[in-house]
Amino acid sequence: MKGTPITADDLKDIEVKTFSPFAQGMYFLAGIAFTVFGIWAHNQTRNMVHSFPLVLFGVAHCVYAGWGRPRKVRDMESELNLMDLTTEIVTRFVGEMESKRKDAK
Repeated sequence: MKGTPITADDLKDIEVKTFSPFAQGMYFLAGIAFTVFGIWAHNQTRNMVHSFPLVLFGVAHCVYAGWGRPRKVRDMESELNLMDLTTEIVTRFVGEMESKRKDAK
């Protein structure tokens, strides 16, 4: 089986999530807090002008946390070692293929 070789330009076009799990968790918790506070504010004041932006801001925080702020590798060349990135990608790919092969047996 023959494949297409991976070039450095292919690696540079990959999008990588740049949030750590801790940062994602903190954004998610902040989003939940803003959402709950917005709902509470609506229950207290019955005024959507004050509560709706808080709820939207909280939901946006949760979405942003889940999205993970992807950035192109090309934009992070000074921060990343392409050889380490290539090794990590190949190692994970081979690991997934091995587990699929074992499951098929």
